[in-house]
Amino acid sequence: MRLQRTLSPLETWGFGLTAIINWVGLIPIIDAAIGPNAILVWLPGVFMGAMLNLQVRRLGEHFPDMAGGTPNYTTRLLRKYPFLGRYAASGYWLAWVASTPIYAIVMAQLIEVNLKQAGLTFPNKLLEIAFTILPLILTFSGTRALSIAHLFFAIPAFLLLLIFNIQGFLWLAFAPNSPGLFPDSWPPLSFVDWMKWFYFAAFSFYSCETSSSFVADSRNPSETTKFLKISAYLIPTMFLGGCWVMMRLADAPDLGGDAFLNLSAAAQPLWGSSASSLAIFIVAASCLLSYATVVSNCPRITYQLAIDGHISPVFGVVSRRGVFGPGLIPVLVLGLLCLFWVNLDRLVVFANVGVVSCTMLFHLGIWLNRGKPEARWPWLSLGIFLVDAMMLTVGGFASGQQDFFLGLLVPAGILAIDLVIRRISLAPFHRSWWIRLYRKQAKSQIADFVGFQVLILILLICSAVAIGWFSGIRLSVNSPSGSNLLLVLLLCVAFTGVAIACWTSLPQVISMDESREAAEQLFNIALDAIVVLDENGIIRQVNPAAEQLFGLTYTQLLGTHLQTLLPQLAADPNDWPTRSEQTPSHFDGTSRILEVAISNRFSRDASQTNRDLQQYVAIVRDITERKQAQEVLEKANEQLEIKVLERTTELSQTVEQLQREIVERQRVEENLRAMQSQIIVQEKLASLGSLTAGIAHEIRNPLNFVNNFAEVSSELIEELVAEIENHTEQLGAETSDYITEIFSDLKQNLHKINHHGQRAESIVSNMLLHSRGERGHWQATDINSLLAEYVNLAYHGMRAKDASFNITIESDCDPEIGEVEVVPQDISRVFLNIINNACYSTHKKKQEIGDEFSPHLLVKTKNMGERVEIRIRDNGKGIKLEVLDKIFNPFFTTKPAGEGTGLGLSISHDIVVQQHRGEMKVETEPESYAEFIIKLPKKSIKSMEVQQ
Repeated sequence: MRLQRTLSPLETWGFGLTAIINWVGLIPIIDAAIGPNAILVWLPGVFMGAMLNLQVRRLGEHFPDMAGGTPNYTTRLLRKYPFLGRYAASGYWLAWVASTPIYAIVMAQLIEVNLKQAGLTFPNKLLEIAFTILPLILTFSGTRALSIAHLFFAIPAFLLLLIFNIQGFLWLAFAPNSPGLFPDSWPPLSFVDWMKWFYFAAFSFYSCETSSSFVADSRNPSETTKFLKISAYLIPTMFLGGCWVMMRLADAPDLGGDAFLNLSAAAQPLWGSSASSLAIFIVAASCLLSYATVVSNCPRITYQLAIDGHISPVFGVVSRRGVFGPGLIPVLVLGLLCLFWVNLDRLVVFANVGVVSCTMLFHLGIWLNRGKPEARWPWLSLGIFLVDAMMLTVGGFASGQQDFFLGLLVPAGILAIDLVIRRISLAPFHRSWWIRLYRKQAKSQIADFVGFQVLILILLICSAVAIGWFSGIRLSVNSPSGSNLLLVLLLCVAFTGVAIACWTSLPQVISMDESREAAEQLFNIALDAIVVLDENGIIRQVNPAAEQLFGLTYTQLLGTHLQTLLPQLAADPNDWPTRSEQTPSHFDGTSRILEVAISNRFSRDASQTNRDLQQYVAIVRDITERKQAQEVLEKANEQLEIKVLERTTELSQTVEQLQREIVERQRVEENLRAMQSQIIVQEKLASLGSLTAGIAHEIRNPLNFVNNFAEVSSELIEELVAEIENHTEQLGAETSDYITEIFSDLKQNLHKINHHGQRAESIVSNMLLHSRGERGHWQATDINSLLAEYVNLAYHGMRAKDASFNITIESDCDPEIGEVEVVPQDISRVFLNIINNACYSTHKKKQEIGDEFSPHLLVKTKNMGERVEIRIRDNGKGIKLEVLDKIFNPFFTTKPAGEGTGLGLSISHDIVVQQHRGEMKVETEPESYAEFIIKLPKKSIKSMEVQQ
């Protein structure tokens, strides 16, 4: 809930006048303590207060939506130091809360003085409690009612004090019996005493910026902030003038620091017999106005702190009438605690700690934000900050050590209590509970509002008369004390009466006003023309839409009979239909179609007497475009039906044609996919061939050196052995045999190097053959030997990649197979691809399971007459059934990215099936085994053709 801008600038000015008035309670105390030296306290004080007002005005202009005034501006200025900002704001708030019992004590003392003069007594503590609770009753009437009542008493009190100051100066300067404008003597004043009383007066001159707390409530924030400048000029006049006049005219030693007695004594030469009554009015009004300001300002401080996220969100709830329920409760509780805790002097010392701490940190914030538009006179603020720091430490400490330290600690305690409140689960400590409460109150309506208000008015009048009658009996109104008490009583009753009246009637008035505003808004923004007519059909009120519809101004329409505008209507309103369509001529000469709905003035709820007074309400809507659109739509529907029929026929023919094209396209796509598969294989084989050619070429040269030097080295050994045999006698028989044996072993090693080098040369030749794209030669091949060779090659290749790899190889070859006509280079590639996959699968399974798993590879051949069957089976991870039909597709692989190309099985399948006209299939069980079965014919196609 946000604050409503309900206050006029003048009402916000009234709150700003409060601090300028309430000096009457403080100046007598300082005058009684230090005499003429009091002016030395107020001179720097009014300067610092005026500067604060002007700086706060600048902030109010930059933050027009911020409530609470100085403490909340301080949190904004110290946003980089949030704890300091919260501490300053809580100290300022605590000072205002503590001022409530201060004013209650002053009011109780005022009544006590007059009761003693009248010879009466009353428990003083009960008066203090009553005056502490009184402002809360007024606050629950709402912000607007409180501000009006406040302004009603603030203006006369301010004017009386202004007259008092001016008249007092003139009287001191020119009256024959004047004691003189200046005192005869000026007693000395120590620095500590000066700082002590300077600190004592701080709350008074620093609280003159109160109107800034209501900027967010104001309907015109700029006018509200303007009063801060006016207040800056009024502070010297009111404070310095009041201090000087009070000091010179109220100089009797028995007056002490009592505000009423000092003001009465000072006003006696000026106002004569009326001085006592006017003085008590000023003092009582000052206290009551201060009450109202405190209970208005404190909840706004906590409200803005909650909105900015510094304290619990529950304090950020406000009703539509401007009642801060969650913020008022702690004001009442702490106010009563302060009342029972200490006396007046200690409360002032305690409260001033928070005010001076806040303003000190406020000026520090101004200096820290120097260079920004909202910071005014930052170096002056730095100087005031240093003065405030000295005033706080010297003056506060001298005023009372215990209260000084307590004033420093309690704000931190309040922040700690707020942390506890955030964690309490009870409903009243959460904002949703208060929001529901305020919404419920807003919806509640009194059935007989007029009767209820009459009852409240009777009770208030009777109560006022009864109180006046009782007071007249108990008091002698002819005596000064009796008149004074009666005046105080009347002020309190007036405040309370206004509160009760507004508390009971204001919600209903606001509801009616909101309903009226809502109805007017709906009436004005309605898109349809609304015409209000009397019982004769004469127009009495129209909305802007009616002016636009009929092409006439508001003045031209008033007093016109509705039949003039709608000729098809009857002259007598009783004959008008409730709903009809009219086709009058428009003001521009065109014809319009209007839909007219007219209310029945003879409603069931109207009495027979009031029926003749009721009005008609006609709602007129231009439906010309709608009618035209309907006609266009009907024609469009007819044309659409014809087009739909034609289009349906065309679509049927098109569908038949498309079906034929789809069948043909499917046949072409199948051929295209087959061609694409062949092209992909050829392209990939070409890329692989280029790579293979480079590798094979690089290997062949060093391999030739190995083979050649192995042969040469073998010949050299033979020559060396022959030479050694010629020198047997020199070496000895045993040595000669040993050397001959070593050379014999070396010769065997060279023979093996040459043998395997020749095998490597054969492999490289095959690689070059493939890489050049040349088809291998069909030749009779021993499949068993070829298969055994590539099983061994695949095994050692896997071992070269991972030394931990091992597998048990079992071979079951049929010796009856004989030789088979194949292309050895291609068939060997098939064997190598399948065996590599088997080794890879078993190795991965070994890594997952561990030593419990033993890899196994079974290679088996079988003679089947004209064909030969080769089976390669492993006990690895197998193949998932859902991908089994994809394993021979080009580029499909089950290996992780980077570990497989997806071409091995595809190329192998093409070699077996397409090149050798054989068969290739796979049998598998996931996580158990995979077995590839290859069947090849023993004779090649060419051999079979030759035989035929």
